[in-house]
Order: sequence, then structure tokens, then C-alpha cells
Amino acid sequence: MEKPIIVFPITIDKFRGIIRSEVMAAIESLSDKEKVKSETLLTRKETADKLKISLVTLNEWTKRGIIQSYLIGGRVLYKESEIDASLHKTQTVKF
Repeated sequence: MEKPIIVFPITIDKFRGIIRSEVMAAIESLSDKEKVKSETLLTRKETADKLKISLVTLNEWTKRGIIQSYLIGGRVLYKESEIDASLHKTQTVKF
């Protein structure tokens, strides 16, 4: 059984306020659920500084596929998360 609709007089400003608050609540609930982590992009210089290597070494590593680069508007950029993921932990064996 459907719920009955109750109609009562309301001013247009109050009606707009109710709609505005409901729409804002819906937008906030969507944005909380669908927050996307923004990816930090680094320039060649920033990447080389972070890894403490020269730009020549960075270029070689990029050519060999050790580090993935992205070309955006004529600029070579690197994703910070991929740079961090490319670092491997090493273990020294003592004899």
C-alpha cells in the first residue's frame, strides 16, 4: 500500500531551501563514496632528485623500462606512486 501524500502550504523560499539541502546532502554522500586519490606527477628533475640520480641515469632507466614515464603536452612526467613501487628492498647475506 502506498503512503498518502500530504500537501500543506509552503513558501517558495522554504521549498527551495529544502530542495537545496537535500541535493547538497546527496552530493556529499556521493563524493564521500567516490573520492579518488589524486595522483602526484613529478617532473624529470623532481624524479631524479627523489631517487638521487642524474638526469642521464633517469633517461637510461626510462629507456630500459625500469621506470615508466608519461608524455603530457610535450613534458615527460612520472607518477610518484610508480616511482615508490619501483624501489625494491635488498637483503645482504653475511658469510
